[in-house]
Order: sequence, then C-alpha cells, then structure tokens
Amino acid sequence: MTALPRTEPVIRKATPDDAEAVAPVLNAVILEGEYTALTLPFTVEEERAFIEGLCERSALFVAEVEGGIAGMQSIEPDASARYTDSMRHVATVGTWMHASYRGRRIGRRLAEASFAFAQARDYRKIAIQVLADNRRALRFYGRLGFERIGIAKRHVRLKGQFRDVLYLEKLLQACVP
Repeated sequence: MTALPRTEPVIRKATPDDAEAVAPVLNAVILEGEYTALTLPFTVEEERAFIEGLCERSALFVAEVEGGIAGMQSIEPDASARYTDSMRHVATVGTWMHASYRGRRIGRRLAEASFAFAQARDYRKIAIQVLADNRRALRFYGRLGFERIGIAKRHVRLKGQFRDVLYLEKLLQACVP
C-alpha cells in the first residue's frame, strides 16, 4: 500500500465547476451503504444543480488535496426555515469524506469553515442526524462539541435493515432574544 501524501488540504467553497470532482466522492460514501442515509448516487448534473441552487445562507465546502477533492461538508438552513422564520437561526450540516482521507483531521478543517460561515450568517445552532451505529461520525461530531439530544428508532432503512438515528446539536453562541 502506498502512503498518501501529507499535503495540507485547501478548504474552500465549492463552485458549480467542482461538481465533476464532488459527485464521485459523495457517491463513493453513498455506495459504501454504511455512513449516510442517502442511497441513490448523484449525477454530475444533479450535483452541479445542487451547488448552483445554494442560497446566501448555504454553502458546500470542499477539501482539496493535491488537486482532487478529499471530502466536503454542506451547511444549509434547517428544512423548517422554508416555512417559518422562527427556525432561521438553525442550520444543518452533512459531511462526506473519501475513505482514503478519513482520520486525517480534514473533517475538522471543513467544520471550522462551516462554523465560521454559520456565525457570519447569524446561525446560532447546528442540528444534525447521524446513524446511531456510525461510531466514527459520532466521535467526530462529539469532538466538535455536538451533544446528543434524542433518538429516532428504526428511522432509516439501509440494505433491508432498519437503523436508528441520533439527533445532535451544537450551540454556536449564546442565544439572545
């Protein structure tokens, strides 16, 4: 096995031109069938449309290593914010890392960019859902300061098996009315 280069990743916001490099990383994680509730791979065109459709309070950050995409993290308003301004302060994140780059602190660098982005856009909280048996993700988010706040039993069905989902949250700053 050849060792991977230890080049520091460049963290930046994705552009639609990144779709061709982002889609294969996202799809590799989806096809593993273990770490995300997503089950259907995305085409480059779908990924481009997603990036193009991001609003001013949304971003996809990518970690570029040696000219390729090692991983990415999305940050978006909570889905309920479409229907009420009472949830405007809540964001959600999703993180996808190519298997060969896991455990190299790249996810932490992506999260730092997402947290700075969130605070600059007046988010006060990030809420996420993580598969309850995804120990790696739970450890990752725990180290970032996320706390477990609930569980949804048999919430996701992957490979014919029902799996629980844990809800986690991180407060970004003291909520002031």
